[in-house]
Amino acid sequence: MAGYVYHNANPKGKKTTDCVIRALTVAIGIPYEQVLKELYETQLKTGYCLLDKHCFERVLDAHGFIKVKQPKKWDGTKYLVREIDSLTGKRCVISMANHLTAAIDGSIHDIWDCRRKTIGNYWVKP
Repeated sequence: MAGYVYHNANPKGKKTTDCVIRALTVAIGIPYEQVLKELYETQLKTGYCLLDKHCFERVLDAHGFIKVKQPKKWDGTKYLVREIDSLTGKRCVISMANHLTAAIDGSIHDIWDCRRKTIGNYWVKP
């Protein structure tokens, strides 16, 4: 079972709609402002909003993260965030409906506990 650690990477301590920036900050391990700068530069190059998956996927790719499609169980049911034990020892970004979070060594680092949500795709640092 995945654990949960309260972590707000927002430098002003705000609880706002910046989950993409917070998740990348935690997973990549660089300052919030640097992630924001890389997202803005990618937005200028691509035309996609900095919070759009087309934008943040490019930033993750540039930092060596690999996209993994939504995992499913043998019976076709989907995994919940709390069920991803295979991420122990890794850094990753996990997508779910309307949210992005980061996991380090199998623990979710976020401003709220999203372990009950269904996992979409995720990006892992090998």
